[in-house]
Amino acid sequence: MENKYLIGTDIGGTTFSSALFNDKYELELISPKNNISEFNTTEELLNGIISQIKKLAGDNLIKGVGFACPGPLKANEGIILNTPNLILLQNCHLKKIMEEKLQIPCLIENDANLFALGEFHESGKKICIGVTLGTGLGFGIIINEHLFMGGNGMAGEYGISPIGKEIWENNISIGGVEKLSFKYFHTIINPIELYELAKQHDKNAISVWMDFGEKLGECLSHIINFIDPNAISIGGGLSHAFPFFENSMQETISNYSPSFNVNNIDIFESKQKELAAKLGAVKLFEL
Repeated sequence: MENKYLIGTDIGGTTFSSALFNDKYELELISPKNNISEFNTTEELLNGIISQIKKLAGDNLIKGVGFACPGPLKANEGIILNTPNLILLQNCHLKKIMEEKLQIPCLIENDANLFALGEFHESGKKICIGVTLGTGLGFGIIINEHLFMGGNGMAGEYGISPIGKEIWENNISIGGVEKLSFKYFHTIINPIELYELAKQHDKNAISVWMDFGEKLGECLSHIINFIDPNAISIGGGLSHAFPFFENSMQETISNYSPSFNVNNIDIFESKQKELAAKLGAVKLFEL
């Protein structure tokens, strides 16, 4: 019997989950999310991921598993490097371990790259950017409908680039939103609560998201000026608050990016959300 199924597993900074796709890249099943905080050691976390994959696979014949992971990575060797957002899997040879445990081919790639691939692989857009807003800040680049990985496979690691005495993702991330919340509320409020408060028209919560949009707009103006994309998809957990930071983000971009003002660069909230990275992960086998 021919293997007809693929699994995409998205390992984030706070949770991991998996999805089962058929040979037409149609979603068949999706797992619940597991919280990484529930695991105390690297071995426990790896076993938890393996258990999730096996449960999802069931009796189906699986062609392979693709893993979306936070960078930096040596993706061609299947190694997660010293990633700041996933301490338990720092310097982990994920591909080797998973292939030994699962006995099927495994591939890994940066989660933002796979988010971009899942969003744009069949979109017809030529130059596109995928942005993931979560524990960290990730960028994936699509050029002529193909994933651009750079000369050494580490393109798009702009979130860890310096801005002043900090790095971008210190401010454009869950932690960055929580820092902004302290400015207005004098206590730390998580993004989910801030989102709910903004829906209730709380002025301070709305101010937090407007400030966040300005910071994101500054960062995206660099990306637009350097790459000049046709479209940018915003994903990750923080993207749920897109309606509250969209205007300030676009106003800031408009101040610094001539191409944004004269061309129809579409910046939008991802509809697929986390599913995009899982879809991109299984499309690795197509590449």
